Amino acid sequence: MKPLAIDLFTGLHGWGDGLVAEGWRVIGFDLEDMCAQFRVARNPDVQLVIQDVLTLHGSQFKGAALIVASPPCQAYSYRAMPWKRAKALPPPDNTLFEACFRIQREACEAAGRHVPMVVENVRGAQKWV
Repeated sequence: MKPLAIDLFTGLHGWGDGLVAEGWRVIGFDLEDMCAQFRVARNPDVQLVIQDVLTLHGSQFKGAALIVASPPCQAYSYRAMPWKRAKALPPPDNTLFEACFRIQREACEAAGRHVPMVVENVRGAQKWV
């Protein structure tokens, strides 16, 4: 049986494509089908679920071998710019990052084992997350 990876904020399925190529089963979650929006072919081996990541409970991923996440980066990227206006903004909202960590914690508790997670984002997010 192929190991299961959960892809939060799946977007254009970058994580999913790579994981499928390496023999994983992938379920991606996002607010919309970004491949359809941008008219890009979607890998048929990546199962897409249209659902807000904030509404997910990690216990439903107790069978996952891996969770990957790529939360939106625009707020962090803008604040990393050298402009005074960008530097004067209040801290960005970390709700989506916090949801990733909550989901992993809940998945680990439900599974009774560690479920590894990889969260990637722009360098500018490091200051805030």
